[in-house]
Amino acid sequence: MNKKLLFTAIGGLLLITGCSKQPNLENAQQTEQNMTTQQNTNLQNGSVNTTNANVQTQTIQGTTITVGNKNFAKKLSKIVIYFNFDKYNIRKDQWPKVEKLAKLIKSNSANYTIRIEGNCDEWGTEEYNYALGLKRANSVKNALVQLGVDPKKLTVISYGELNPVCTAHAKWCWRLNRRDNFTYLP
Repeated sequence: MNKKLLFTAIGGLLLITGCSKQPNLENAQQTEQNMTTQQNTNLQNGSVNTTNANVQTQTIQGTTITVGNKNFAKKLSKIVIYFNFDKYNIRKDQWPKVEKLAKLIKSNSANYTIRIEGNCDEWGTEEYNYALGLKRANSVKNALVQLGVDPKKLTVISYGELNPVCTAHAKWCWRLNRRDNFTYLP
């Protein structure tokens, strides 16, 4: 009788604490299969309908941004560089964004810093995703330096999986979270 009670208690504890942090693959596969060809095309073109996907938007923080640099900060925050799954090298289709970013940074001679924010999807451990996000941020930083940006103007940070813009459990959503964002720091 005590063994039965013990197994029931352990089962209840496992139910309460849950399993590993890995997403539900069955739901992800069903969601991916339900995507239409148009949605895949929109994803490749950079426009995704995220109405029902729990997508969050980021706003520019800090009230000390001057009026002249407000437009610069806004342009900077709109640039997003995406990465492939488990990779930190810059994709060929993302190079024009890196070049645009380098021109934008070099065009503003004010004294400021750009924070390159590395982000990951929810796959992997927190430690692994933190390290991968840092590698992604450093990859873009190194590319910007090669394009002539002053390295003193750049700083990197990794949010790992802690800063998602999309929380749906589907491949198209995870792709949106594998990214670098850029923030103006006066």
